[in-house]
Amino acid sequence: MAFQTQITTRHVDVSDRVRQYAEDRTGKLEQFYDGITSAHVILGEDNSPASEKTAEINIDVYQKRLSAEDSASTHQEAINLCVDHLRRQLEKYKSKLRSKDKDAHR
Repeated sequence: MAFQTQITTRHVDVSDRVRQYAEDRTGKLEQFYDGITSAHVILGEDNSPASEKTAEINIDVYQKRLSAEDSASTHQEAINLCVDHLRRQLEKYKSKLRSKDKDAHR
């Protein structure tokens, strides 16, 4: 993995397994765009009675920050949802970079 992944937890303790899962899944985003400079994963928990687990992932690319936030019953599911959102954002960003209009990515 060529970029640094930082993991932060808010008001919840997560196992090393979940932390490793978050690193692995964000590392897979490099398959879609290799210009990622850093990633920040924030794991938390809703205060609602359902106690949903939340995940927020911010990735930095050239002159831009892409982010996704989602919640699910487990942190792994929330991370998967965020990675799916970011994959689509990366594909859109990459297509803008490759477009004939050179100012499209600004």
